[in-house]
Amino acid sequence: MILRDLTSDEMAAVEKTGVPHSYAKGEAIIREGDEGSSFFLILSGRVEVRKSLGADKYKKLVELGPLDIFGEVCFLGVTRRSASVLAKESTQVMEFSRSKLEALIVSRPDIGLKLYREIARELARRLATVDGELKEVIVWALGDSQNAAAPVTASTRKLSVIPQANSAVPTRIVII
Repeated sequence: MILRDLTSDEMAAVEKTGVPHSYAKGEAIIREGDEGSSFFLILSGRVEVRKSLGADKYKKLVELGPLDIFGEVCFLGVTRRSASVLAKESTQVMEFSRSKLEALIVSRPDIGLKLYREIARELARRLATVDGELKEVIVWALGDSQNAAAPVTASTRKLSVIPQANSAVPTRIVII
């Protein structure tokens, strides 16, 4: 939880920078591709994060609930939203803009350290999850993980070569 390390005084200062919003079931909170520079903290309700696959198709990435955050990638500097977020039920969120939080952090760097550390932890947790899912997709796409060549170590990076081996899978070098 992003606010777990904050004292009650620090939490009150952060809350003053946030803007509360309410969304009805099915309402879009964020649309993929839109510009943004804020993140959201879910106060109540549930949301679904989804990635467009084109032609009115999408992939549900995750469902989030109270005290979870979303939109943090744009808060950190990416200008376009990478996914859409829809309310699964009546949902209340607090939106934190980069400009307002940065103004607070100038006067209270201790708050900034704690917030950015928690955002980094959340991103690392999500990256680890996606890494595991990507591995499963690669193994599935190959059809048989035994067809993959053994990883080769080059300096400190591990290189994996996926052979063509009489299949439609082109040869690729993946740096892990």
